[in-house]
Amino acid sequence: MQSTNNAVRRDASPLEGSGDFRRGLLTPRNAPFALFVGGILAYGAAFAWYMLGRFDLVNLIRDANVDDSFYYFQTAWHLAEGRFSTFDGGITRTNGYHPLWLLLITPFYWVFDKTEALAAIKAFEIMLVAGGVALAAGAARVARLPWILLFAALPALYRIPAMFWGLEAAAAAFMLGLFLLAVCLFARDPARWRWPLAAVAFALPWVRLEYVAISLAATAALCLLERPWRDGPRRAPAAGVPFLAAGAGLLVYFAYNAAVFGGIVPVSGATKRLWAFRFWEQEGGYSLAENARGFLRTGHFDDELLVALEVCVYVAVVWWFSRRSRGRDDRLLLAFLVGVFGLAAGHLAKFAQSVLTVHPVIDTTHGWYFVPAYLMAALVVPARCYVAIWFVRRALGPELRRASGIPRLGIVAAGAVFLFATAGFTAPFRFVDWRHQAIEFDYELGNYMGVLVMDRVLPEGSVVGSWGSGVIGYFSRFPVMNLDGLVNSYDYLHAQEEGEPSEAAFRRRHGVTFLANLVPPGPDPSVFQGPRFNSGALIDAAHQRQFRLWPDDGIRTSWTGADRSAWFRERMGPHLERLADGVGLLVDGRLAQAFVPDCAPDDDLVVWTWGGDPGRTLLIPWVRMSTGVCTSGVVLPHDALSPVRAARMTVGEYLADRVGGRRPAMESDSGFDLYFVENRLVYVKERCGREDLESSFFLHLNSDRLPGSRRPYGFDNLDFQFNEFGTGPGARVGGTCLAEIPLPEYGVTAVRTGQVMVEEGSFRHAWEGEIRLRPDGTAVGEHLAVLADRIEERRPEIDSDFDVHLVENRLVYVKEQCGPEDVDAPFFLAVNAVDPDDLPEPRRPHGFDNLDFRFVDHGSRVGGACMVEVPLPEYGIATVSTGQVVVVEDGYRHLWEGEIRLGSE
Repeated sequence: MQSTNNAVRRDASPLEGSGDFRRGLLTPRNAPFALFVGGILAYGAAFAWYMLGRFDLVNLIRDANVDDSFYYFQTAWHLAEGRFSTFDGGITRTNGYHPLWLLLITPFYWVFDKTEALAAIKAFEIMLVAGGVALAAGAARVARLPWILLFAALPALYRIPAMFWGLEAAAAAFMLGLFLLAVCLFARDPARWRWPLAAVAFALPWVRLEYVAISLAATAALCLLERPWRDGPRRAPAAGVPFLAAGAGLLVYFAYNAAVFGGIVPVSGATKRLWAFRFWEQEGGYSLAENARGFLRTGHFDDELLVALEVCVYVAVVWWFSRRSRGRDDRLLLAFLVGVFGLAAGHLAKFAQSVLTVHPVIDTTHGWYFVPAYLMAALVVPARCYVAIWFVRRALGPELRRASGIPRLGIVAAGAVFLFATAGFTAPFRFVDWRHQAIEFDYELGNYMGVLVMDRVLPEGSVVGSWGSGVIGYFSRFPVMNLDGLVNSYDYLHAQEEGEPSEAAFRRRHGVTFLANLVPPGPDPSVFQGPRFNSGALIDAAHQRQFRLWPDDGIRTSWTGADRSAWFRERMGPHLERLADGVGLLVDGRLAQAFVPDCAPDDDLVVWTWGGDPGRTLLIPWVRMSTGVCTSGVVLPHDALSPVRAARMTVGEYLADRVGGRRPAMESDSGFDLYFVENRLVYVKERCGREDLESSFFLHLNSDRLPGSRRPYGFDNLDFQFNEFGTGPGARVGGTCLAEIPLPEYGVTAVRTGQVMVEEGSFRHAWEGEIRLRPDGTAVGEHLAVLADRIEERRPEIDSDFDVHLVENRLVYVKEQCGPEDVDAPFFLAVNAVDPDDLPEPRRPHGFDNLDFRFVDHGSRVGGACMVEVPLPEYGIATVSTGQVVVVEDGYRHLWEGEIRLGSE
């Protein structure tokens, strides 16, 4: 079929090239590319090693996976244990997953336990993405394209958190890179590479169902380019095998699902369609235009659709011009873009499927759905350069193509400069910012902390039903049935279609005894509100007892014939460490939960400390559980030491203990008072509203000894945010907002803090202020407030814009109503010595000492007034002249000035 030189036979395929590739990649000519691929794989391996060195169980639950990923992990664990395709241990059989990712991770559970497997799978994910990057670069190399541009573009995939959240995205990245490479190899030699391409096309629907659009679109385009009708039947098999395999992969997948599970598509997709239909029923019917607008407003499809359309334009343009020439490089460029066109088709198919079958309210636009778009976005700039090179070569004509290296090199260089300027190599993942992880908390970790309680409270033989069951099902020692239907059976889907009575009958029939993780109740608290599209139905107290996971509360339950609080405390008692103040404590690694029999959530809070260090403190409010017991939980830092203590306080007791009798170090315009107490910053606002919870706090620290990573910025950053449930460093208890932030041990010289509001895509400071710290560790503002009390009844030595007092060889400047000009204007301070020889050597020729200063260095706002404290020299002082100056056109102008005579002593 192919010649052994660079010539192209007259009867060759329009896509068929030379046999150069058969000599392999390990040649001097391919050495740079081999180094590139090795570098990509080494980058992935180093990244995996780096991240795993920082992961413990908390990070693996909260920062590196989402709840849906545990649907895969638990099903894979059961599969490895010999139980076929079940999430709940064999109670029901499910196909609510994409099978290829499930099969890839199952072997990890043959080797590792459940916790170790999470870490191993995370490393595997990272290496799969690295492999997908290398395969896409290989496709560019086979197509004789400037693959070096991918050096900057493709590593940008590492910036996308959804690639590493435990779902099928990593496997998708690898398989799509493999498909792109197979398309380019097929273009080189259709007879040799038709079966490998067919195998990949067959497998794509098993990665994600909509990927059949990728394999069908690309292989159909290859069939057209092969032109079997022109060259006769002998060429038809080579052209048609991949296309037929793509269709066969879909049909086999449908047949397998129908035969084994009772439905042709994954039950998760069918369940989401049911949710969508019920939302449309409430809105009066389905509207194509409204549904499309709803998805476009999410922002997930916006840029990706433009990328998809742009790639389609590339393919159309190159296809039109390729009909004029049969040059090998032109055809290989076309083949590469045909593969990218397949990615565009897959993304457009996902958009169409969402618009047609899913309501926008249902959060289905998750990042892991868009791997084809991510890959296309990484290839957009290289594709532009490819097309530009193609046009340059076509414009030069055959006789000048040998001289086209210079413009080609220029285009590649321009694209590389653009990519290196815009593509980042860091990884701003959802992975935690290690310094702040004690203040982070979310759904997955809350469910895990609930499991720690549930496993100790529920009796043996319990079966739990849960609507958000990923983490709960993976870590609980009890079987957990998924009740939202995503990883349940088609029988349960039919029960959902019939309504809540059928769902309840299904649960009873399969032995569910407890319900967990329910959504909040409706107006009638005696009515159980199940999944959000259900209208609600009564709990059958004879068969089910509701168990409420931390931190949710507020739903009445049917614990008939027993005191719920006593029942809970009796079962939890043996597992709790009893502290002196009556708080029960449960600690599991870096997770800690406190329990008390009763609390007043509007006034009580928990002050968490660890390692016996009161400077390491978090404030968390109590939450009343449906059992009547109150609980509070916290995630401890990596370096937290024993003992862990949870002290119960009222807001009044806390304020009396922390700031009782102290003057604020800073008072903000928004009502927050800031206190500096034993190297801790305490924020207090007595009447706190929702805007205080929703606005972020910035906290910047200045120091002469910043950590090395922060020195380039000139300050350390400890930004934080309040949370209504108290899962951050700040808590809202009743109507009071409180936060206690421990400052670093290195010497902090100044603290700048405030709140920022997001308005129309930009930030606005709601309030801001600065606290400067004295060398003895006290706040300048608080110190000046004490001085203000001491000099309140004294007559000033200088009575002017600023009153100037002399206190123990220090000058204290006070102005009751202080404006911006009082803060901005420099202060001059000239000191005349009794004995001129006492002046410092550099100042003796001038006859006086110059101690000029600015407000920002020595002053502070205290209660609306401006105060400055400046120490005077120790030698004998005759007179002191001071005041403020402003710069004018002809020099300086004194705003005010005065003199203090101290005499000869």
